[in-house]
Amino acid sequence: MNKFFDESGSLNMDELIMERPSFQQLMADGVVTDEKIEEQGQRVKDMILQMEPNFTPEQMDQIYDLVAEMSVLLTLAAISDQQG
Repeated sequence: MNKFFDESGSLNMDELIMERPSFQQLMADGVVTDEKIEEQGQRVKDMILQMEPNFTPEQMDQIYDLVAEMSVLLTLAAISDQQG
């Protein structure tokens, strides 16, 4: 089974997020703070910088597009949740 999709072929976002040790650690107290957002932002930045030398510029462009589109999706989901 592909980690990205559930049995029906839908993107498995909830499970992907909930399984991440970083999410579990950051949300252990159930509170989101500016510091936690900054910490996660630094984690992502560090991962990108670590990955970058391993990929061609074209592959990095694809990764950029994937991260950007995933960010759009997560933002839309958050807005939808706020709208009720």
